[in-house]
Amino acid sequence: MRRGSSRRGGILFLFLLAGIIIGSVAGRILAAYFDIPLFTESLQIGTEDDPIVLDLEVIDLVLGVTFTVNFGTVLGVLLGLIFYFKS
Repeated sequence: MRRGSSRRGGILFLFLLAGIIIGSVAGRILAAYFDIPLFTESLQIGTEDDPIVLDLEVIDLVLGVTFTVNFGTVLGVLLGLIFYFKS
């Protein structure tokens, strides 16, 4: 694998992560000020109610991941992709 392609993948990950974080915060701010269903509703994907439990008698390991997607998150991901391809 070429060295440059790995670096570009890392930059894409950073752009997407920044877009997700900034978009989620912006989505919550918009939901606080505007009572429009587009801003106030969110979708939760993951193991929120039913995490995976591994009981090893000595230690219990509980694994669970939940993603919350709202309008701001989607907008942040799109802006992250746009900024990535522009750079």
